[in-house]
Amino acid sequence: MSSPASPSATPRAPPSSLPAGSASGAPPPSSSATPDLLLASSDDEPTRAAAAATIGRILADHPGPFRAVHLTSFSFASRERELAEWTRLLAAKGVQDLVLVNDGSIRSPSSELRLPADILSCATLQRLLLENWRFPDTSGAPRGADIFPRLKELGMFNTGMSDHDLEHMIACSPEMETLSLVFSTRPELIRLRSQSLLCMLLWASTAEELAVVDAPCLERLILWRTSGGANSSVIRLKIARAPELRVLGYLEPRVHQLQIGSIVINAATKARPSSTVPSVKILALRVNFGVLKEVDMLASFLRCFPNVETLHIESAIVDEATGRHHARFWREAHHIECVKSHVTKIVIHELHGDQSEFEFLKFIAKHAQKLQALLLMVTKEIFGSVDEINKVNCKLQTCCSCTWANRKCIGLLLGPKPENRWSFLKA
Repeated sequence: MSSPASPSATPRAPPSSLPAGSASGAPPPSSSATPDLLLASSDDEPTRAAAAATIGRILADHPGPFRAVHLTSFSFASRERELAEWTRLLAAKGVQDLVLVNDGSIRSPSSELRLPADILSCATLQRLLLENWRFPDTSGAPRGADIFPRLKELGMFNTGMSDHDLEHMIACSPEMETLSLVFSTRPELIRLRSQSLLCMLLWASTAEELAVVDAPCLERLILWRTSGGANSSVIRLKIARAPELRVLGYLEPRVHQLQIGSIVINAATKARPSSTVPSVKILALRVNFGVLKEVDMLASFLRCFPNVETLHIESAIVDEATGRHHARFWREAHHIECVKSHVTKIVIHELHGDQSEFEFLKFIAKHAQKLQALLLMVTKEIFGSVDEINKVNCKLQTCCSCTWANRKCIGLLLGPKPENRWSFLKA
């Protein structure tokens, strides 16, 4: 079920893979397909009441099980009674794919509305995506691997839950593969203990700590525009056990305090087995090349991941243009294993043309023996000005005049990628 923008939508037969905004279950014996029901969103109370009645009737009449139920663009404010009945029916009739998006544009702030606890008794769930809710209190709920034995994906968008609630969901989902927290201010302490988790996404969210305690299958740890909690601007990122971790980022020196095992990484940390994560092949960082403290931590972070093959770095100079380029630092920088022996591709995003960026590029050119491709993606402001592009080209030519460790490396100056801040599913 959905609420598309157009009020003229009509029922239609569903495709083999249901889109968001649909309800489907096993077809009844007398029909070959179950139609989608499309409901137009509205802030008009009679229209909303009629939509709620339609939803309730469909859920009550359908024999189940439900393969997919997506309720989007619908305000559940003042619909607590209906919501309680709907979640009871969904749990009783074995919904597998459930998406609940609470429209917060109507009346009270939607994220204050708590989901009924019946959602915790739905053992058939395989995917659960929630937006603009408060998660049910799990303190008194049953715990064990038989609670959500099939749940593979859990996604929270602007949905508050306690540290205990998240640990409960992970512990009760022995097949969980994907966990997404988007626009989240809670939980504050995220601890990953899962034998099945493959991907964790923390997107535009705040947390005091993200600890990978025991995640033997975790392959991707995606961080984007994260920040510290109420008591600090820094997030503690702890990696204890993640032997299959292949993709990590974006790490930010000003935001993330990295700890590997029992070792807190700082500028003076030397590379040794106990302070490295050798499994990581793709690493992304966001750094201000004009700030020495960040540049220092950039080098330390790189030493923690000795086998990186693809390196993404977003240049974040706009906030603090210091005028310093730290050429001496890069001339005297100690050995960085991944740069010297493993990196084959480097992508610099948001290149501003600052000299501090080119000092780093000189370091890369002189030391990256395996580098095959260096892609420099300028900011949209530079890309829109012929004069600015020419200035960057001149600096690049000067940079290229040094002796390269790999003379066969290809360098390309490119425009920025089209901005798409909502591609977290791709992440």
